[in-house]
Amino acid sequence: MLEHILHQYLPILIHIIEIIGIFIVTTGAFRAFAAYLGNFSKAENSVNIRNTLGTAMVTGLEFKMAAEILRTVIVRTKEEIIMLGAIIVLREILFYFINKDMKEHQKSQSDSHEGKKITGIKIERD
Repeated sequence: MLEHILHQYLPILIHIIEIIGIFIVTTGAFRAFAAYLGNFSKAENSVNIRNTLGTAMVTGLEFKMAAEILRTVIVRTKEEIIMLGAIIVLREILFYFINKDMKEHQKSQSDSHEGKKITGIKIERD
């Protein structure tokens, strides 16, 4: 009985979770692109744009991974297990490198901001 319910409703739940992951990546990409267009001439805001896109990609991949983990419940053949394992490994590699790139970029940006000195004070009058 429980197995029948799992095989009937779990694929629907898996597709919903995958759609959520796709939605997160898509909206993050559009938000990053909109920020890029809005700050086209300002190089200092590229950190925020990269963080927006990177965070969306990582979060979307986490949802896709959750769907793949749920899919392991309904896998029946050895070939499906191998394919599912390969997908999980590839997504985990993507997750690792995106996170690594984001951390390195944030570190390099924070290091470059620490080297700047204040050379003067600007006073404005009303």
